[in-house]
Amino acid sequence: MTAPPDGTAHLATIGHAYAQESERAGERLRSRVATLYDVPAGMTFAQYRETVRFGDDVPVPSARDLTVEGVPVRSFTPEGLSRGTYLHLHGGGWCLGSHTMHDETLQRLADRTALTVLSVGYRMAPEHRYPACLDDVLAVARAVAERPGAGFLAIGGESAGAHLAALTVIAIPERLGRQPFSAVSLNYGAFDLTAGFDRALGLLMPGATDARRRAASPAYADLRGVPAARFCVGTGDALLPQTLSMEARWREHAPTELDVFAGAAHAFTTVRSTAARVAKAREAEFLVRTQK
Repeated sequence: MTAPPDGTAHLATIGHAYAQESERAGERLRSRVATLYDVPAGMTFAQYRETVRFGDDVPVPSARDLTVEGVPVRSFTPEGLSRGTYLHLHGGGWCLGSHTMHDETLQRLADRTALTVLSVGYRMAPEHRYPACLDDVLAVARAVAERPGAGFLAIGGESAGAHLAALTVIAIPERLGRQPFSAVSLNYGAFDLTAGFDRALGLLMPGATDARRRAASPAYADLRGVPAARFCVGTGDALLPQTLSMEARWREHAPTELDVFAGAAHAFTTVRSTAARVAKAREAEFLVRTQK
């Protein structure tokens, strides 16, 4: 994976006042990512996964564990009447993370947006190869969209979760005959699988050719009919160029919003910082605006 180009600070659209705080948080995040896929000797990947946690959210008693089309889902309901559903897809390179790791964040999102939030526990690599993860998300999305009176429907996620969210809104119209989603929130997504991600993709798509990686990349997909989208990334993220390119293409087909946080690194919304707090608030505001 290549680093973002020098001099990217000028690309920032937000976060200049707390850029130094974001840069310090980014240094900690990058040091962790450097060894993220190193499984200790004597441990299976599944066992290792249980020891890895992103962010510092704690479980909330309001969360409910459900199963939708055989897929585990963690549900968060808003304080008042729900106006619809937001499907959340966690990050972790398609092989780490969990739908149970963001309770505080997702309950707060439900309350801010008046949406029921469903965090999807899609199957992960290396136990399950692509497209098992996407199949799970599509199954949940279809089931939710086909509920009577489904109301407003949105989807989003971080990193690998943003990749799956983008693929879902691209693929699901063919299955339903319509676009059920009104909005998608894409946080520092992996949109072009031909550009890096070798360790993660070695687990998700072992031996995949460039053609297969390209076919699984939103960056090369037909974007006709996609819903409104919000893109969020930091200037210190190696995926900054992918986000800028994806947003430009998406904008040709649907309204977009773009937040580029000064100094922020990949996965910056998973740690407590000013940038993370602002990004989460702006994501909620986007989901509220698109309901109108």
